[in-house]
Amino acid sequence: MVMSAVLVLPLTMGLAQASPAGASAVKSVTASAVSSEATRFLQMYKQLKDPASGYFSKEGIPYHSVETLISEAPDYGHLTTSEAYSYWMWLEVLYGHYTGDWSNLESAWDNMEKYIIPGKEAQPTMGNYNPNSPATYAAEYSQPDAYPARLTGQYAGGKDPLDSELKSTYGNNQTYLMHWLLDVDNWYGFGNLLNPSHTATYINTFQRGEQESVWETIPHPSQDNQKFGKPNQGFMSLFTKEDKNPAPQWRYTNATDADARAVQAMYWAKELGYDNEVYLNKAKKMGDYLRYGMYDKYFQKIGSAANGSPTSGSGKDASQYLMAWYTSWGGGLGQEGNWAWRIGASHAHQGYQNVVAAYALSDKNGGLVPKSPTAGQDWSTSLQRQLEFYTWLQSDEGAIAGGATNSWDGAYKAYPAGTSTFYNMAYVSAPVYHDPPSNNWFGMQTWPMERVAELYYILAKKGDTSSEQFKMAKQATEKWVKWSKDYAFVNERPVTDAQGYYLDAQGKRILSGKNVKVATKKAQGEFWLPSNLEWSGQPDKWNGFAKYKGNSGLHVVTKNPVQDVGVLGSYVKALTFFAAATKAENGDFTELGKEAKGLSKSLLDAAWNYNDGVGIATKETRDEYYRYFTKENYIPNGWSGKTGQGNTIPGKDAVPSDPSKGGNGTYSSYADIRPNIVKDPMWSYVKDKYENSFNKETKKWENGAPEFTYHRFWSQVDMATAYAEYDRLINGGGTAEPTAPKAPKNLKATGGDAEVTLTWSKATGAESYTLKRSTTSGGPYETVATVTDVTYKDTNVVNDTAYYYVTSATNSLGTSEDSQEVSVTPTAAPVPATGDLVTLYRVGDTNAGDNHIRSSFRIVNKGEEAVDLQNVKLRYYYTIDGDKAQEFHCDYAQMGNGNVKAQFVKLDTPVAGADYYMEVSFGPGAGSLAPGQDTGEIQTRVNKTDWSNYNESDDFSYDPTKSSYTEWEKAPLYVNDKLVWGLQP
Repeated sequence: MVMSAVLVLPLTMGLAQASPAGASAVKSVTASAVSSEATRFLQMYKQLKDPASGYFSKEGIPYHSVETLISEAPDYGHLTTSEAYSYWMWLEVLYGHYTGDWSNLESAWDNMEKYIIPGKEAQPTMGNYNPNSPATYAAEYSQPDAYPARLTGQYAGGKDPLDSELKSTYGNNQTYLMHWLLDVDNWYGFGNLLNPSHTATYINTFQRGEQESVWETIPHPSQDNQKFGKPNQGFMSLFTKEDKNPAPQWRYTNATDADARAVQAMYWAKELGYDNEVYLNKAKKMGDYLRYGMYDKYFQKIGSAANGSPTSGSGKDASQYLMAWYTSWGGGLGQEGNWAWRIGASHAHQGYQNVVAAYALSDKNGGLVPKSPTAGQDWSTSLQRQLEFYTWLQSDEGAIAGGATNSWDGAYKAYPAGTSTFYNMAYVSAPVYHDPPSNNWFGMQTWPMERVAELYYILAKKGDTSSEQFKMAKQATEKWVKWSKDYAFVNERPVTDAQGYYLDAQGKRILSGKNVKVATKKAQGEFWLPSNLEWSGQPDKWNGFAKYKGNSGLHVVTKNPVQDVGVLGSYVKALTFFAAATKAENGDFTELGKEAKGLSKSLLDAAWNYNDGVGIATKETRDEYYRYFTKENYIPNGWSGKTGQGNTIPGKDAVPSDPSKGGNGTYSSYADIRPNIVKDPMWSYVKDKYENSFNKETKKWENGAPEFTYHRFWSQVDMATAYAEYDRLINGGGTAEPTAPKAPKNLKATGGDAEVTLTWSKATGAESYTLKRSTTSGGPYETVATVTDVTYKDTNVVNDTAYYYVTSATNSLGTSEDSQEVSVTPTAAPVPATGDLVTLYRVGDTNAGDNHIRSSFRIVNKGEEAVDLQNVKLRYYYTIDGDKAQEFHCDYAQMGNGNVKAQFVKLDTPVAGADYYMEVSFGPGAGSLAPGQDTGEIQTRVNKTDWSNYNESDDFSYDPTKSSYTEWEKAPLYVNDKLVWGLQP
């Protein structure tokens, strides 16, 4: 269907528009020869950012879809996902490439950081997390009816090896990852407990095993103070069972593929000229924490449960080095909330791997290696492991099979005899969920294989055409393209039978094989891709790439042609990157590369026929929408609670549950759980269809199933970026002409004693910065300095005088406008209070020859004035007995574990009893120490990363006789780095 209302604007025109929250003006691009693909990218960008289109909320958050009545992973259209945010980053990266304006990318990241990455206030007790006891074990079950799962602790959690280095690197362990699901308009009514000024609210749904579909979930708040749900229990008692009422708590779940896609987008931003280290460092930090997605759910040793008896991991041996389905973290709320937990996931799906992110986070050429000491190596190992994973899972035809698990049935059961393994993990055809099977959707092919094709291009472009990683990326992509192109059609429609199987010219089902020939009918302007896949067999046991012989026993049947816009976008990008990679490797396109390039172009041209002025969208038949009305959402007997929409569940219309599924309770419908759904403007249409077309006996739609045209944000971005990437990689277009830099952002001024320190964000393209100052707001300003760095210390100031500063950026093409003004008043530094401090010490472990040093302290203020603990440091002197990297743990602190940190300092010259000291310091949350008060108990523990032993018997600060708190001068105290009490060795 050609939409005549679509107007294609030339790129030389300015596409200006109003810019409310979430939207931005579309800049003009000047180019001598502009392709249709470039034009269409900017036209789609304009459509996505136009407030009239309805893609963004008032807080500037992208909705999952413009339409509200939709049920898939997010069960309402005006929820959003971390996936949507990651696609938003990608959209803005390519807009920055075309226009040279990267401010929209930074604004998108700011919005992400504000609304969907839980901040410090949203994870208030993370500092109480004990990495030696991450979480309490509860088994997973195949049916929702078997829940709640009892917290048995049957298998002790392993050790979390990342927490210490993350705290050391960033000063805390507050997880810098997106929670996967956000109720953008607070439609569910739970409200944002910890960020009350935000309308957008953290919620969750899936919690009850592999069979729980979107039709069987119970939406609940991620910040559960038990205002909703069952009285004194909240919603937690639906999912886990304890011997007492569950405590009020906060909890978040990260979908690893989304954060990896955000990192991937920032990699391409950097490659395309973006150079603001502030935001690149945020991507690095996200990648640092994303490593939790590599770990087994309860940090069990990888492969140790093959016989049904898992072993607790002691560190990196619990890492799959693959992207698991999720990682989760949480903690307590209220007066008894001084606890926290963390889990990974035991199941790795091929669709969640991201080799581009792994490359960016591990290779110096990738440019995003995180700051933590072991992060780069972890991601390097992950890159190799992910490429091996794709090789291991590639079927004989070329499609990529499901994945692997470290916990069979989610309960660490023994692997069935004959199960193929990958690094001792068991093959599963549908990891994580089964309704529908998680690897049946063709989109789970295009998403990851686009990334493998990108890596093939990246490596070929830099001349790496002989490494094993290059060979795996090329081989996997090439074989996959050969398979998939036989099921992609433009200007013709494939012939299928009633069950969706493709037919050949003789009318026979095509059930497998290579280079298949599907019968077609002419259909001008249409495009068709597969929807579903059926799997049989399993891959060979993995023994390394050198021994890989293909998978003659692993097969796929390709089915159900559809017009899926989002899948089309990622498929086109996979083909485009593959084609570009063949040219980068060989100097020109290979024959298969030419086919991929031509198919990409044809698909893009056909897709434009479906642009309706809001985006590219096709009509979808939703056969599964009868499940809005069926009773299948399980609630156990004895559980009754309020939802945020005001209703009580299960409600009077519930029906008894099916005992064969393992439960004893009732079933409610989707609409019973969410009564506000009946207010949706499309509800009457679906209800009428159900009542007049759906046969409840045969479960068939006799007069047609409901049909919807959806504008999903992620799928629109996938299509927009498909046009841009084709133009960039095939046409060689998209680079904006150089311009003068924009005004620097984030100018900050800090006053000191007769000095002012100024910092600001790097402006793209800037060669120098001019600092200007005034004693009057608004100027006139005098020039203070011209510098090339993004910091400057102004020492030509007078204390107690207010100063106003601006800065501008300059390059050979011109100078920007001034930045936003900041003001500051330098003052003489106050003399800090030192009090009359003493250390009380208690030995934590009298075994002087084991592999850790345990010490407990209290700091007492015997003076007459309060002392700011941020200025206080305590030193513990000892001998290391074999110089190795060390880790500090605060096992308990009355002031909160997160307020206690430490560093290890090696003495320039060893002395009797010491060649190192541990210096304990305190964060802002520790507050001040009042006269006559003490800090409360602080329990510390130190170990070497190789767990070798210490010999504490001769250590200066060690005293095994002090089993109760005693003043101990050999643990000296410092205020502002000056010794105020105690002895140094």
